[in-house]
Amino acid sequence: MHNCAAFRIHWRESITTTHPAGDRLTKLTETQNEQHNPMSNTSCDVTHLLNPTQQTNDQTNTTTNTKTTNTKTTNTMKLTKYLAGMSAFAFAATSYADVTVNITGATAFRAATLLSIKAKYAASGAAFKFAHDQATSGGTTYSGATRAIFIGTFPGVTGTTTIRCCFTGSVEGIRALVPVVDPLPPTYYQSSLLDTTTAVIGGAELANQGTTGAATDTSHIAFSDVSRSSTPYASYSLQPSEPNAGVIVFTMLTNEGSTITGVTAQQFRALLTKGFQPLSLFTGNPLDTSYVFATGRNDGSGTRTTYLAEIGYGVANTVKQYVTNESSSTALTKIQLVPAGGVNSPALTGQSAANASTVWGQDVDGNGGYNSGSTLRTDMGKTGVSVTVLDETGADAFGAPVRADLVTWLSLSDAVTARGNGAIFCSYNGVKLNDIATSGTTMSAADKAKVTNGVYTAWGFEKMYRRNDITSGDAKLVYDGIKDAIPANLGSAGIALTDMAVSRPSDGGTVAP
Repeated sequence: MHNCAAFRIHWRESITTTHPAGDRLTKLTETQNEQHNPMSNTSCDVTHLLNPTQQTNDQTNTTTNTKTTNTKTTNTMKLTKYLAGMSAFAFAATSYADVTVNITGATAFRAATLLSIKAKYAASGAAFKFAHDQATSGGTTYSGATRAIFIGTFPGVTGTTTIRCCFTGSVEGIRALVPVVDPLPPTYYQSSLLDTTTAVIGGAELANQGTTGAATDTSHIAFSDVSRSSTPYASYSLQPSEPNAGVIVFTMLTNEGSTITGVTAQQFRALLTKGFQPLSLFTGNPLDTSYVFATGRNDGSGTRTTYLAEIGYGVANTVKQYVTNESSSTALTKIQLVPAGGVNSPALTGQSAANASTVWGQDVDGNGGYNSGSTLRTDMGKTGVSVTVLDETGADAFGAPVRADLVTWLSLSDAVTARGNGAIFCSYNGVKLNDIATSGTTMSAADKAKVTNGVYTAWGFEKMYRRNDITSGDAKLVYDGIKDAIPANLGSAGIALTDMAVSRPSDGGTVAP
């Protein structure tokens, strides 16, 4: 005698395997099966359904071959119709489930990511709504957001799709996808944020939401300026095997009012080793006796990993960097060598524990940096005529205010924003992206050719990873949809893979055809 419970369990498992849509959906399917499956009586015998011949032998009234054949046919048809009905029910129970996909990772690539997400929702032709933390709405302002949420119909996915974004940094994004303890997990908006917003064709927008209701949750997809092998999480597996989604381009940058025009890899290595160098190292003029200070991101950033790889410094080696503690809207007034932990005790004005470098386990003085590219790009648009420079303890390192020029490395999308505030593009190893350095938001054909043909090497492959267990289902459909939309929405972020005439084998690796 067969037990119906065993049959019921097998039926549920086959549904979940065929339609993987997350734990919540699996539980829903199991519950509905328990409630609606007419075979739920565990004492029943399904042998007669699985083997019609047995029932025929038990029916003493059926004696002729014709009657036996008819009985088999009838029972088989009943079984076929029954199972078909159950399959249809299972499909209906799973295919209309709503799905939420959480995206984290690179701040340098957030503009391309957000533009691509919105483009996909718009392509569905259905009404949708979205919210973000940028101060204003309209146009593409939302593309600079650190947090965003979109709710509506995503092409290819049945039901309502919610995509939530929290851009924390490339390396931190990879960390969020692997099974390790995450001390600073991404925090995502809740869908209730948009409960009172009515979706419209083209997207109803809600701006200036800050961190309202943001909470930690499982991350599914992460963008990264660097490969997993350039992080402490190289031993963990992620999908897919070929994660390249585009090429992200960077530039050396100095702050407003600086006379620096170019930076070489050697000069940048010297600057990061000590934290500051005389201006004469960059200008060749012995009369330039003021100082240039290194500034940049903390070790959770792919931007930082990219510049350390590109200049041959070593991605895990410690640096000495300064961040701004105090400033006006146009001028730097106080900068500090980042203390271990990001803050002193008691904390000084403008300090943040988020500026500490914790990913490689090297939280030491100087090794921290900005936790956000948006804050760094803002400070690069300020002059440094008279600046108090603090050491890691908070003491005045020079005894009086000094002139301070800053040098850093930023993605083109962040650098373009900084340029609008007064920051200055510099050449890298003697090559400069001349046109975008002065105007525009996208690279000219001439600038682009310098990258695609290998003359300009301040670039890397943007990776789009997903959790290792996401190999099919709605989250995979969302991943594929966004990745397909990226080439058309790169803006100033980078270049499509198909445009490249050169490649490189690894982060900072040799560029060649």
